[in-house]
Amino acid sequence: MHFDDTIAAIATPLGEGGIGIVRVSGPAAQPIGLKIITDMKRKPFPEIKERVVYHGLVYDPDRQKPLDEVLFFYLKKPKSFTGEDTLEIQAHGGMYLLSKILELVLNNGARLAEPGEFTQRAFLNGRIDLVQAESIIDLIRAKTEKAHELALAQLTGKTTQTLAEIESELYQILITIEAALDFPEEGIPEIQKEQLLSQASALHRKLVSLLEGIDEGRKLREGIRLVIVGRPNVGKSSLLNEMLQEERAIVTPIPGTTRDVIEAPLQLRGVPFWLIDTAGLRETEDLIEQMGITKTEANIAQSDLILLMFDGSQPLTAEDRQIIAKLKDRPVLAIINKTDLPQVVRKEDLPEFTSDRIIEISLHSKSGLKELQERIIALVGLGDLKLDDRPLLSRIRHKQALEKAVSALAEFISGLSLGRSEDLLAVDLRTCLDALGLITGKNVSSEVIQGIFAQFCIGK
Repeated sequence: MHFDDTIAAIATPLGEGGIGIVRVSGPAAQPIGLKIITDMKRKPFPEIKERVVYHGLVYDPDRQKPLDEVLFFYLKKPKSFTGEDTLEIQAHGGMYLLSKILELVLNNGARLAEPGEFTQRAFLNGRIDLVQAESIIDLIRAKTEKAHELALAQLTGKTTQTLAEIESELYQILITIEAALDFPEEGIPEIQKEQLLSQASALHRKLVSLLEGIDEGRKLREGIRLVIVGRPNVGKSSLLNEMLQEERAIVTPIPGTTRDVIEAPLQLRGVPFWLIDTAGLRETEDLIEQMGITKTEANIAQSDLILLMFDGSQPLTAEDRQIIAKLKDRPVLAIINKTDLPQVVRKEDLPEFTSDRIIEISLHSKSGLKELQERIIALVGLGDLKLDDRPLLSRIRHKQALEKAVSALAEFISGLSLGRSEDLLAVDLRTCLDALGLITGKNVSSEVIQGIFAQFCIGK
């Protein structure tokens, strides 16, 4: 892929709309605009000034006729999203029309952009770092308030600023260590050593805090997995339908109706969830039901919170007890359903769960459902999270890099305390800095970069 040429793409979604945008980026952006756009009298523009919105016609010189009446503007590098000369043409939103304008742009010196290439050029030209680039696709895909807030916080550079401050302090420590390498006879004075230990320990705490927050960030970005579990006919599918406020799952009094996993997105107080209805856990000879149960067990392993349902109108069964034992090491909220009927199961019958981990509801009378939502929010711990309080990272690659950085800085602190040689201390610091560079993109392979931007749509 070359980054010294001019690219173009349709930047708005497929389909009809009031407006459609063709975006052009590269050295030929302005010349292409002058070639294909005229004023309303079909006369060429003598020039296109930057940051001025023009009204004109996209004109096809080969056919000697206009394609559309448009608004357009030109941004001169480096003051554009990509850091390159950029032309944006705003036409009426129809795919035939936009494709013809794009074809005209391509015939006059541009090539079709690869997926994510506009954002990739912004990254390569230093307009954004890799965390901000990833946040753009998260912002586009965000389906809830909290996911949007997380993506926006990363895009506006809060996390980038935090990492830059940590890197700057680490470099200052490295300069001190390398100065001791250059003048070995002087070494590191004891007072300076204590200062470096204090500074490095504070940075280590900041990195640990970032690392601990990644799980929260991941949940906000991907959605928290709520898995509904229980023996057949305790109300699992009814709970799914009630929480979604739609009939997604078939509900019958016949045990084993749900044979496959049903997943659906859900938003509670701005927090994104994936609500998952599973096949009832029980011994069965039915091959199809067995396959559903296998999927249930796989979802249990990947869950963030399990909603374990019981029928409060019937005594606990051996199947109930087996499920409780199976979930003993998992995060569980026990739900006693059917409180509108005479109750046989009480909270004290479930000593495996603390009081905040048991709730009573009736899907028939709708009682306890609001309390159930509040309890779920409280247990996942994200309902009152203010994203302006602290930076959050949210990806597996962030976690892997931070783990490496935390480990390397811990080695440095230990080595400095034990009086290890300055050359080994410098290696630990550089390992830490290299790991942080994997997050921001200062020290990342081309394969990782290509993999990240391949997730984008063409035109972004």
